[in-house]
Amino acid sequence: MSVITLIIQENGYKELYPFAGWKLFTVPTGGEDSMERYKLYGIKNGDTIRILNRTVESYEANDEEGIVYTYAERIDKNEDREENRKKLLIFAKDTRPEFQKYLLYKESYNPNELGTEKMHVTKKLIIGL
Repeated sequence: MSVITLIIQENGYKELYPFAGWKLFTVPTGGEDSMERYKLYGIKNGDTIRILNRTVESYEANDEEGIVYTYAERIDKNEDREENRKKLLIFAKDTRPEFQKYLLYKESYNPNELGTEKMHVTKKLIIGL
């Protein structure tokens, strides 16, 4: 099915098989009790808005997630904290220039709650950019 889906996508049609490509090799998180991820929040006109990953001209949504996670983890572990903060700020300004300031949070949640009416997410502020 993956090969057929690849051929179909190369001809301009939508993905037929939901586990084509890299998705086939990811590790499912449904068995985990807790997951952590780093998310950027932007401040615009006094409102704090969670920045969703999206595909832009320079980056795929998954690339954006990986870049944020790489710098955020280093910042959180105090590995060249200021240098990595500057790099993450440059990236944030490049991909989301509409915000005046940026905040980096670590979010913890139970993946089994995804898609439920009430999902509990714990947020911890890591740094302001």
